[in-house]
Amino acid sequence: MKLEKLIIRNFRGIGFAKIDINDFTTLVGPNNIGKSTILNAIHLVLDNKKPKLEDWPGQKASDQIMEIICEFGALEEWEKNKPAISKLLFGDRLKIRVSAEWNAEQTDYSYEYSVYNTENKFPWSDESFTNAKKDATCKTIFNELGITSAAAFKERASELETHALTNHSEHVIQSEDWHVKKFANSLQQAVPHVMYVPASFKIEDELKATNNSPFSFLFTNKLFPQVKNDNTYQDYITKAELLQNKLKGQAEDGSEIEGLGDALEQVSSTLNQILDFDSKVRLAVGDIDIEPLFMKAATFLVDEEIETSLQYQGSGVQRALAFAMLESNAAIESEVSGEQRTVIVLYEEPELYIHPHLMRRLKSTLQERSNSPKWQVICSTHSPFLINLAEKPESLKLIKRNMGNERQVHEVKSNIFEINEEYDERTILRAALDFHPTVCESLFAKRVVIVEGDTEVAVFSMIGELAQKLGVEGSLDKDTTVVSAGGKWTIPALAKVLNALDIDYRVIHDTDRKGLSDAELEEKAAIHPFKANAKISNIATVDRVFLVEDTFEHVLWDQEQNESVKSTDKPFNSWKRVRDYIDGKQDLTEKCESTLKEIVTFAFCK
Repeated sequence: MKLEKLIIRNFRGIGFAKIDINDFTTLVGPNNIGKSTILNAIHLVLDNKKPKLEDWPGQKASDQIMEIICEFGALEEWEKNKPAISKLLFGDRLKIRVSAEWNAEQTDYSYEYSVYNTENKFPWSDESFTNAKKDATCKTIFNELGITSAAAFKERASELETHALTNHSEHVIQSEDWHVKKFANSLQQAVPHVMYVPASFKIEDELKATNNSPFSFLFTNKLFPQVKNDNTYQDYITKAELLQNKLKGQAEDGSEIEGLGDALEQVSSTLNQILDFDSKVRLAVGDIDIEPLFMKAATFLVDEEIETSLQYQGSGVQRALAFAMLESNAAIESEVSGEQRTVIVLYEEPELYIHPHLMRRLKSTLQERSNSPKWQVICSTHSPFLINLAEKPESLKLIKRNMGNERQVHEVKSNIFEINEEYDERTILRAALDFHPTVCESLFAKRVVIVEGDTEVAVFSMIGELAQKLGVEGSLDKDTTVVSAGGKWTIPALAKVLNALDIDYRVIHDTDRKGLSDAELEEKAAIHPFKANAKISNIATVDRVFLVEDTFEHVLWDQEQNESVKSTDKPFNSWKRVRDYIDGKQDLTEKCESTLKEIVTFAFCK
């Protein structure tokens, strides 16, 4: 069973949001847009929680109804055949809703869980046996089956419904709607198990020896059973029982603890002197439960050159261990009737405290889990390294603020990339991401400038100073990300993604005519750089594209004045020429200066 659709109304800061959920889903967007709120909404439903006051918009009473709907698909056969689940399905899907509403006085609120399905409504539905038997139709059906008591009415409910459907169908009404359900234990066990990793936490709380901490669950269900299977543990228990019996004076061989009797005799003697009667004080020791004592004494240490308590480890290690404990527990908690439920991982900003080169390893781990039919990963992130743009573009959900508190979720279709015999956009983009991982930074920007390669990136790294030098006003350089496509044929794929996500962008690329005539260019291969021009213009539209004649280096070195650029180290030489121009050490020809100003104005101004 996988979560496939989510609808949120009036939950925390979100007035409305509708999201398609994939096996691996990445939520991106600016701060305070509601990414964590979405994860918390899923967590609330799957854990069958009651909404808290802080879950209401503004953390106060509201005239609006709070509603969270989770729609599940891809049910396994054992889930479809489980009686407690099958009768709650609508077709082959399970739709669950939690709704909450304040009373008229706005002094308190109530909540309820319901499922959307088709149910049969019988004449006695929602009635007690005492009230139902007063109805003539009900009384007739009860008499036909000999049901004369409330106990029989309850015990034979299934038989009663079958009889009514077969013999009195005219009195049975089918209702397709939301039907209120107490979250039955069997249903709660069948919906996916949720594994929530918050952005901030205290490792001390995770390691507490309380009944609901991740460490205590892991210790009780997975670690301590292995300890108890060891022979030395059995020897330990035998010795402990022998000691208990000696303390009670109940040792089988009659032996006692040396010196204990003398110490107790002294206490007895003093007591008898004070109270003036003959008595004997004995030491009574109750049964000792060994397992809780072990758990209170147990903890995790990290052994890396120096054995260290978790409290003194870095935040990255602490968070990684918390994830490891939750994942290990999920395998146990998700099991029901010998079957394994889906585990949904809700991960807030997985990149926090992680060393940069380990981000890719973390991403690989999460993607590997999500490829399993038993796992689903939904994370919020501000890191471009955790976005799976080439392999699973549909996994990306860009959240933007709409009118009021509504959220508009922009998504990319799985079939967005063009693939034919000579041209494979997915493969080209995959290669670009391998060599230029910063491409995904474009998904976090207000304005994106897509360029072909490193020369343009080097020049535009000084865009604030350059715009000032050129006298360009109203530059949006602080809100703009310059992205190297790593090649001209990557630009169409990037433009398609930015179109789908409604991100403002401009494209600057070379014409690449190289002095060839139209006839000569026509003879070139389909993937010749010049032939990318038409495709880029078609996808990005003409008003978003600036064609450079002929290459970007020609903007900085005037060919008509016989200025030439070195064929090697073009990015550095271009950067150095612009740096010197800004610093007043290098002059540009009027033509070059005019073209450069035109490009900067086009790319970085409204």
